[in-house]
Amino acid sequence: MDVTWGAIGKVLLAGLVTYILLPAVLIARDYVLWRVISVYILNDDLKRKVTQYVQLAHKWNNEYAGQSKIEFDDDKTRYSINGQEVSQEDWHQHFEESGQVGQNMRDLKLEIDRKARFLKWLLKHYEQEAIDPINEWKKLEMKRLEKRDGVSS
Repeated sequence: MDVTWGAIGKVLLAGLVTYILLPAVLIARDYVLWRVISVYILNDDLKRKVTQYVQLAHKWNNEYAGQSKIEFDDDKTRYSINGQEVSQEDWHQHFEESGQVGQNMRDLKLEIDRKARFLKWLLKHYEQEAIDPINEWKKLEMKRLEKRDGVSS
């Protein structure tokens, strides 16, 4: 069996590519991936939207999640919010504000969830560690709001 310099060169080249060049390319790919994620997905705009979403959800739970009713008597219509009688104007204002807060929450949730799904897909596709900073941001903001309001979780 003849061993030639060409065969030795091929083995050395295969080792060089396998153990040095390929890991370097993968490191560069991961670096670019995480730069793209930090610039286009996990950026300050998303963090602001997550904070705004949690604040709106907190406002919704504290101000608009109660029961509002309209009761009709023979000669009078009574409006109530959380069991307290209010004027017709106050009731309509409460109803419109709750609708606006709910719409803003839905819009923000759609944007946040779209980015979260894309992040999850990227991490899975490129076999990266699955992280979920968006939910961590939500939890931190909720704790901050509860601490501000004096509510313990």
